Amino acid sequence: MTSGHQILIVEDEMVISMELAQTLKRLGYGIAGQVTRGEDAIQKAGMVRPDLVLMDIMLQGEIDGIEAADRIHDLYDIPVVFLTAHSDEATLQRAIAVQPSGYLIKPFRDRELYSTIELSLHKHDLRRRLMPHLSPPLEPAVPGDVPCLFLTPDWMISGGNTKAWELLGVSPDSCIRTRFDTLISLNPSLQVTMPDNIYLKKGDGTRIPVLLSLGAITEAGGSISGYVIALTRRDTPA
Repeated sequence: MTSGHQILIVEDEMVISMELAQTLKRLGYGIAGQVTRGEDAIQKAGMVRPDLVLMDIMLQGEIDGIEAADRIHDLYDIPVVFLTAHSDEATLQRAIAVQPSGYLIKPFRDRELYSTIELSLHKHDLRRRLMPHLSPPLEPAVPGDVPCLFLTPDWMISGGNTKAWELLGVSPDSCIRTRFDTLISLNPSLQVTMPDNIYLKKGDGTRIPVLLSLGAITEAGGSISGYVIALTRRDTPA
């Protein structure tokens, strides 16, 4: 079995995560990453764009696997298969509400895992080909050392790379789905603020002097589907 598809594992039990990674490799899949928290899953999914996410429902951290899966689906249109030892009706209904691609109850066999993944990938690919308008556009690749944020057409932050979150001193979860202009700190005495006077607010309340470079993300027909903003820190002290 050699599919070559890349799978992101989200599991807070490290022994289970390592066993799952070994099983996936044996089945012919690649490992796009292994994380233990829902917040990290959202960030990692945006960075590496796996073909599928295996998501444990019960996770440590502020958000559980169901909420993380919902955000990953909305932001990146990546299929998610839930892994859980909890099969109670309330958990099942919450999971169904976010429209996962699959649902496996632990413990499961290798054949169950393989068939669920393959069916999920097939359904997702078929849906994209039949209804491409339902899939959000892929964000362009950017150099890893350039802090970049990705915005929707209405200037909501939809993602970013690790350098951007480090520069701003925030977690992706605290920024995604907020307006970009809420990060900008302006001098109220100026009617027009030029690029060399732009500051961004950091998570700790301090300001960073930056230069902003704007790029447009376009679809095949030429319409704008989003923006990418590169953040270059200026030497001017905040």
